[in-house]
Amino acid sequence: MDAVSLTAKIIWYVEAHLDQDLTLNRIARGVGAGPFHVARVFALTCAMPVMAYVRARRLSLAARLLRPETDILSVAVSAGYGSHEAFSRAFRAQFGISPKTFRQTQDLTTLRLMEPLTMTASHTLPVQAPRMEKAPAMTFGGLNASYRLANLAGIPGQWQKFRTWQGQIEAQTGEASYGISHNFAGEDRFDYMCAVEIGGGELPEGFTRLRIAAHTYAVFTHEGHVSGIGNTWHHIYDSWLPAAGLKPGNAASFERMDDRFDSRTGSGVIEIWVPVA
Repeated sequence: MDAVSLTAKIIWYVEAHLDQDLTLNRIARGVGAGPFHVARVFALTCAMPVMAYVRARRLSLAARLLRPETDILSVAVSAGYGSHEAFSRAFRAQFGISPKTFRQTQDLTTLRLMEPLTMTASHTLPVQAPRMEKAPAMTFGGLNASYRLANLAGIPGQWQKFRTWQGQIEAQTGEASYGISHNFAGEDRFDYMCAVEIGGGELPEGFTRLRIAAHTYAVFTHEGHVSGIGNTWHHIYDSWLPAAGLKPGNAASFERMDDRFDSRTGSGVIEIWVPVA
C-alpha cells in the first residue's frame, strides 16, 4: 500500500522533469491522480497553483544561467520557451526585470527565486477509515459561483446569501445542505454550489439546477469549526486516500451538512464525500 503523500509525489515529479514539456495533465498522469485533484491538493498544501510553481522553478534556474556572454534565446529554450519575446515577458512578470537587464548585473539577491519546495508538516489529523457509499443520481438546486483554487474567499459570503433561503425553497427534499465542487476546468478553476437536494417545483430566482450521476464515494468527516475544513480536505487528498489505496474519481465532490452542523456558529460535523474510481 502506497502511503507517500500526493504532494510529495507532485514535487518529486516536477523536479525530476523540469527539462521536459510539463503540463498539468502530464503531471497528473505521472503521479496517478486526476488533474483537478493534483491542482487542488497542491494549492491547499503549497498556497500556489502547481503550474505557477513549474514556471517559477524554470525561470529561477534560467536566471542562474544568464551571463553577459550568454545567448538569451538558448536560455529561453532550456526553460521551455520557444522565443526570446515569450521568455522575456515571463521573466519580467516573475521578477520585475527583463533578462537582458538582469544579465548585466547578475545579482541573484535582487530576485525572488523559487527554490525547490520541501514538505513541512501541516496540522496533522487522526487518520480516518472512510465509509464507502454508492450514491444514486441526485438533483440539486442552489447558488453557483466560479472560483480559482488559490482564492476561495468568496465561499463564506456565498453561504451567507444561500442561508437566507433556507426553509423557503419549494422544490427542496430532505433537510441537508450541500457544498458541491464541480465543473472542473483548466489548472485550478471549478464551480462551487451551495445547494439542497430537490425534486419538482420552482427554484428561487438566480438559483441553478445541477444533476449528479450515480457514483461511489468515500465519506470522511470534518469535526469542529468550518474554517478548518481546508486542512481536512488536504489530509484526504494528500494522505488518507493514498493510504487507503483509493484514487479520486472524475466526478463532483461535496460537503454534506445535516442537523449535526450548526450554521449559526459554523461548528459541528460536516461529511466530505469524495468520488473514487
